[in-house]
Amino acid sequence: MRLTVDAIQARLAREATQAAIAQDDEQTGRTTVIVHSAPTKAFTIGQARRVVQVHRSCDRTLCPRKMAAINVLVAAGVMRLDRRVGY
Repeated sequence: MRLTVDAIQARLAREATQAAIAQDDEQTGRTTVIVHSAPTKAFTIGQARRVVQVHRSCDRTLCPRKMAAINVLVAAGVMRLDRRVGY
């Protein structure tokens, strides 16, 4: 498949938009695109609550972002892990 200049520019624009959205999500705590990577800075309690909600279907042992959010909530005393279910 041969790429055209227009196709390459469109792809670069999409990637830049996705990067900007991810950066905005990181700063605001809102999630537009679900990012599973570990955060670059610690979440606030409000951000951590939102991340746990957005990542509710993620296994916390496989999703570094959910794990980071849970760690913030546990450290703040907002959440307790249930040892009976393997936490």
